[in-house]
Amino acid sequence: MCDTFVVLGKSSADGITLFGKNSDREPNEPQSVYFFPRSSNNSDELFTTNQRVDQASETNAILISKPSWMWGGEMGVSEKGVVIGNEAVFTKESVRRDGLLGMDMLRIALERSENAEHAVKIIVELIDKYGQGGNGGFAKYFYYHNSFLIADRENAWIVETSDRYWVAKRVDGYAAISNCLSIGEEIDESHPQVVSNAENRKWHKRGKEFNFAQSYERKLIAKFSGAEARSKRVKSLIEERKMDIESSFEVLRDHGGGRLLGSMRNICMHAGPGVVSSQTTASMVVALGDRIEVWVTNSSLPCLSIFKPVWFDSFKSSLPFEEEGINYWGNWEIFNRLALLRNSKAKELWKEYCLPLELDLLFNREKMSEEVLTSQAFEKSWNIARKMTSLLREEKEEVGFFDRNYWNRQNKKLQQLKARNFKKELPT
Repeated sequence: MCDTFVVLGKSSADGITLFGKNSDREPNEPQSVYFFPRSSNNSDELFTTNQRVDQASETNAILISKPSWMWGGEMGVSEKGVVIGNEAVFTKESVRRDGLLGMDMLRIALERSENAEHAVKIIVELIDKYGQGGNGGFAKYFYYHNSFLIADRENAWIVETSDRYWVAKRVDGYAAISNCLSIGEEIDESHPQVVSNAENRKWHKRGKEFNFAQSYERKLIAKFSGAEARSKRVKSLIEERKMDIESSFEVLRDHGGGRLLGSMRNICMHAGPGVVSSQTTASMVVALGDRIEVWVTNSSLPCLSIFKPVWFDSFKSSLPFEEEGINYWGNWEIFNRLALLRNSKAKELWKEYCLPLELDLLFNREKMSEEVLTSQAFEKSWNIARKMTSLLREEKEEVGFFDRNYWNRQNKKLQQLKARNFKKELPT
């Protein structure tokens, strides 16, 4: 489960396009930020997470946040200023077991597109040629179709799919998507058979105005995921404030929708006991000004994390690591696991140690070199996580038996996964 939003420049405080996403996945699934430089490719084939596709001769530099086991990413931005986030959606069409993952389509579109409209074209062509599907879960089976929020400095699009059928809508001002279909009757582009297919399947009555969400969505699953509540909450938060980078962090940290643990209604999602439970395992905010400014947690739970700035160009980034980002995720996760059971004290520590550093990073982003600021951000936050972990170990747990038991089981699973380097054993 995830939430993604965009605020175009005409609607933001600083006149620049803002993008934000929380990636909600299995709580024990590490996710880290990776930089891939611009490249020339000699091979005719590209091997994604689970499928071979045609390779492009040239690919853009990209910065993406991706789960440890997959080729593609949950969210990311290219050197061309194209930014994309994807969502799992649940539709009446069956999900193929051998299609492209939505995260792989996202990375391919970032690597090959010149602007947002071009990225839309690439994604729908990929769906038509290779299909979408495969197991998107880490330690469990999870099959779904995808929606995408795609933006550049001037424009943004929502693309929603059901197997090979799709519709697209241009964004006016701002938009938010979640794990439900949001495009109804206002469709700007679409698959040529999207209406006739719905008519043939008896999902849409011939002669009536076509509504994609009403025709194709599995309503019960979408409602059970809390997606509509989260999407409405994101939009209301955007409408309440003048959006800038700092307020984008606030949106992704919001808990206004439900109980703290185990609720699918919170934008910042904390796992807990229940039939379905996801957790925000990574967060990203992108500001598409004259230069591309990316802020990442590289850790779970944005309400307990520090957003850190990253910059990149065609051939290098300011990230202070390459593959070691998973270690940072794991180091911060030690604190987060303690904090989930001791929330009151954890929030005090976050306000005392994390918030001042984040505000300092925002203040100094125009005054220090990009490499130095990013390096200091990760180093200082690593040390803060260790300090807060030490302080929090002495605190009494605040939760009841069921929450405590749930997290004891998750911690044991996390150690087992870590022992095998978080290798995915289920087929994709």
